[in-house]
Amino acid sequence: MRLATVLVLTVIAGWLRFTSLDFGLPDKFRPDEEYMVSRAVGFSEDLNPHFTVYPAAQMYVHHATLRLIAALEGQKGDFRGAFLPGGFARAHLVGRQLAAAFGTATIPAIYWAALPAYGSTAALASATVMTFATIHVRESKYSTTDTAAVFWLTLAIGMMLRVILRGGLGPSLLAGVFTGIAMATKYPTGAVLAGQALAHLGARWREGRSLWRSFRDIRPWITLVTTIVVFVCCTPYFLLDWAQTLNDFAYQRGFLEQGVGNTRAGWGWSWLLEKALPDGLGPELATVVLVAVAWCVIRPRIGTWSLLAFVAVATLGMTSSRYAFYRYVVIPLPALVLFVGILASDVKRWLARRVPDPWPAVVLSAALLVLLVPSAIRDYKLGRIFARRDTRTIAREWIQEHVPPGSAIAMTNHATPYGKPQLTAGGYRIEPFQDVATLRRGQIRWVLSDSDVLPFYSPAPTDAQLRELESSADLRFDLDPVKPGTPKPVFDEADAFYIPIRHTSSMKRPGPRIRIWELRDGPAAPAEPPPSTKLRRRRVQD
Repeated sequence: MRLATVLVLTVIAGWLRFTSLDFGLPDKFRPDEEYMVSRAVGFSEDLNPHFTVYPAAQMYVHHATLRLIAALEGQKGDFRGAFLPGGFARAHLVGRQLAAAFGTATIPAIYWAALPAYGSTAALASATVMTFATIHVRESKYSTTDTAAVFWLTLAIGMMLRVILRGGLGPSLLAGVFTGIAMATKYPTGAVLAGQALAHLGARWREGRSLWRSFRDIRPWITLVTTIVVFVCCTPYFLLDWAQTLNDFAYQRGFLEQGVGNTRAGWGWSWLLEKALPDGLGPELATVVLVAVAWCVIRPRIGTWSLLAFVAVATLGMTSSRYAFYRYVVIPLPALVLFVGILASDVKRWLARRVPDPWPAVVLSAALLVLLVPSAIRDYKLGRIFARRDTRTIAREWIQEHVPPGSAIAMTNHATPYGKPQLTAGGYRIEPFQDVATLRRGQIRWVLSDSDVLPFYSPAPTDAQLRELESSADLRFDLDPVKPGTPKPVFDEADAFYIPIRHTSSMKRPGPRIRIWELRDGPAAPAEPPPSTKLRRRRVQD
């Protein structure tokens, strides 16, 4: 029965994570995917990614998968040929499928991690929470490092708990293997080393051995050395191209200390507790997570201090930097859901002393259902908004149909590309937005703005600019994705990604509001109805 439940949860998790993975393609609207995909298709004579902001393990997994697919399709010699159409759009899709697979596999992994230490109730509750955790569902759709790192991290946590329970050299060795792979996939997972250190102290305590002589115990050193060796083997150019590593770390240091200058994006503990957790998990689940953490501090169980040490180091690293994203929450997430599982197990045990079977299991199942229904609804709505055509795609198609190839197009905030249509074909020339007289002198006829949804990355035209455009240009295209009169969509303001994490029902489609004006040559000509009106007459197919 328990394994059947895990199987059902895994199937549900897979459906949620594999839904709408082709979003945006062949346009690429997810920042950070390009870092991964370009390296995966770019390896040729050697495996040097010439990029160490991310470690390379997942790039190698992606590259190997692309080569395998190409070989199976008879293109072993030139694997890029199988993925070149659409600007390697299919390679992006393969990377997303890998991320979804790792995300789905994390469900049985979290069950496996929790079972020996905390029992079947805690293991099933933890797996259930991970299945519907919205931030994990969302990150499983991107060709990035996050969900692969969480999968390996979950296995490392599972071995960390087995170090305490079983002792011996095997768990310590495997803990190092999984920790090394996790770190070679995403650096911040190295926070689990703090938990591994406490786990070995816990093992000595259970064995009745002196804690003061732990430094003479070979097992923690096996974990540490194995972690380092596996990390280097999985991302060798971290050392082999040390100059690149130092250069990239120096580059990244500036962002960690100063952020990106976005005053709307928060950081620190208030950001984590008031924004990242409730937005990423939903306020209901975030509240239960915090209660579960407090409960495990008050009533510790075997291994909970190791889990707490890992969470403390991971969250301190997250809250100490001004360069923080909601997606960073997925790193401590495996431990957090284990705390929820422990709380659920203790609640069931408390009920079992007061009511007969099967009521404890029934009550606990009902409580989990009530807790996770809002998350399940958010996950479903997230998949629906991913499936809809982006405003930037529709705008690109309109430009290619109505604006002559080679034309100059002035864009507001033209140096920030995230909210703009991707005009890679047609030879369009992108120019900065200026006053109308200057645009006319430069023979620039078209003006585009992306605005409103993420003001830092897509600032709207000023009132003065709008008044000048209204008096000197005709609005030819206006596509606003936000439904009027609905709750304001919630975005990670630090992340230039135009799908909300909450209130997805408030948007008709992803993307910013895009408006395109055509400057008049002389007296105002009869204005063509804006496409927002046309869209009501001729529905855009999703």
